Amino acid sequence: MSNKAISLVLGSGGARGLAHVGVIRWLEEHGHQIRSISGCSIGSFIGGAYATGTLDAIVDWMENLTKKEIYSMLDLSFSRDSLVKGEKLAEAIQSKIGTGLIEDLPIKFTAVAADIATEKEHWFQTGPIDQAIRASVSLPLLFTPHTVDGVQLIDGGILNPTPIEPTLGDDTDLTIAVDLGGPMMAETIP
Repeated sequence: MSNKAISLVLGSGGARGLAHVGVIRWLEEHGHQIRSISGCSIGSFIGGAYATGTLDAIVDWMENLTKKEIYSMLDLSFSRDSLVKGEKLAEAIQSKIGTGLIEDLPIKFTAVAADIATEKEHWFQTGPIDQAIRASVSLPLLFTPHTVDGVQLIDGGILNPTPIEPTLGDDTDLTIAVDLGGPMMAETIP
């Protein structure tokens, strides 16, 4: 099964999203080539980090965040739409992943967000990657919606927590979807 071309779908799931890193590393260790990533919410963040070559730096940053650093990214909104504006989160994403264009990445990448007005998915397959990820991680009531070209966008996991559709036309050997929505397994010790 080694040396397969893979389309990887990374679902939403908050802090469980670090599981995506384990899947990516396992695929690499077993000689597979990830040629396409589709993700929403934390899946778009981890997938975008992989696509930009910043995954190790992102994981190191996430694993070493202090409570003080987390609180410093919470720019309170005091509005009825959200608790946090999300501007500091956007700055953190931009500083870690950059502002490069999705279409210039070495692999196909899709960040999935949800259009509030039409209640339809919005696929980012071109444009600045940081803006795509910011829209895709805008969890309703927590972060303010992210507006792109006059369209208010929120977390893509609201409509489709495991966005496989953007990978359906890929010329790959296998599509692997990582759904973080299942129940937690009890840890067993042999």
